[in-house]
Amino acid sequence: MSDNPYKRFYDSKWNFKDHSMKELVHGLHPYPAMMMPLIARTMFQKYGKKNQTVFLDPYVGSGTTLVEAQLYGAQRAIGIDLNPLAVLISRTKTEEINLLDVKKTIDEFDDYIKNVGNVVAPVFSIRDSWFNERVIDELAKIKNFVMKIDNPTTLDFFKLSFSEVVRASSETRNGEFKLYRMSKKSLINFNPQPIELFKEIIYRNFEILKNVHYEKKTKIEIYNENVIDIYKHDDLLESVDLIITSPPYGDSHTTVAYGQFSRLSNEWLDISDASTLDRRLLGGSKVVNDQFNIIELDDAIKQIQINDKNFNRDRCWEVVAFYHDYQKSIEAVSRTVKSGGYAIYVVGNRRVRNVELALDIITYKMFEQCGFSHEITHVRDILNKRMPLKASPANSIGGQIPTMTQEYIVVMKKN
Repeated sequence: MSDNPYKRFYDSKWNFKDHSMKELVHGLHPYPAMMMPLIARTMFQKYGKKNQTVFLDPYVGSGTTLVEAQLYGAQRAIGIDLNPLAVLISRTKTEEINLLDVKKTIDEFDDYIKNVGNVVAPVFSIRDSWFNERVIDELAKIKNFVMKIDNPTTLDFFKLSFSEVVRASSETRNGEFKLYRMSKKSLINFNPQPIELFKEIIYRNFEILKNVHYEKKTKIEIYNENVIDIYKHDDLLESVDLIITSPPYGDSHTTVAYGQFSRLSNEWLDISDASTLDRRLLGGSKVVNDQFNIIELDDAIKQIQINDKNFNRDRCWEVVAFYHDYQKSIEAVSRTVKSGGYAIYVVGNRRVRNVELALDIITYKMFEQCGFSHEITHVRDILNKRMPLKASPANSIGGQIPTMTQEYIVVMKKN
């Protein structure tokens, strides 16, 4: 461990207050906790190696960093994510899409929808809980058209647009990542029109692609895998110059629910095991309560364990399980970085049982255990992520505390 004090500094320039989250192709599809593109762009300029850069994002999500790698002109950019929807979004944003073929297919959809008869709708366990009969019928007709598209990149474009329609047509509350049902009052006035909405989205996405102009010379590789298994890629061992990523801040069940957000889209897109995604993400399974040899984390776990005694449900095991998997992922990722390369993690510090878990400190200390030195941590205000301003400290009715309002950009250098 370094003898230097922890270098954590707030600078409002990292807020990028006047910049959009949706420039370039970043606005093609919503996704939880998307990274501000200017963070990645700035880090590429500071730590990249121009067109020789080999880049990795081990939690690629909606592909923000891969798009920025293309814009920067990196030689190679690798993205990894266990969520099939994230892989679809990232792939669509970064591949070469033939706009003439997309326009032709849009025109064909107009003809198709005027003449289509009855279509058999897909069946999955929660379908009727979130969609009414008319919406199911319209979504089935859209899907029937989309899945018959031959051109792979055109198919991705239409699947991506269909995914957004699925979420918007479901009886879930707006602005939520988890599957929370609309109130009875809201449902009275809820009358989604999936076919019309699909037309709006495909035209919007077509215009986004039409107005984006930058060379896509970067070799893009996207893997639908668990980052802990990255060792399977022998060619990545000590080959990566730069990592820029925003990992989960906690297990998916209790923090940002990537699995729940993606569940309906993944089900309609025939993704197997869509219902088990949250259990397969970091912290999804119980583990032995080990010590982490990080005083900030070990002390926080002890306090959560004490506070658990006042509640009917233990939260301590969820915290231990997440950090067990998180540490394994950092160990795996560390093996890919060259000596002198950088790992940059954008994290937030959540609370469990009203105990703050300093993920920025935990992250840099886990990397130090893997042969990295801490360079600096930039602190920024969260201005653009959909998060509640207040939350219950125990996930129950009672006192409220502010949710995380700042992010920490942790910069580590491999020795």
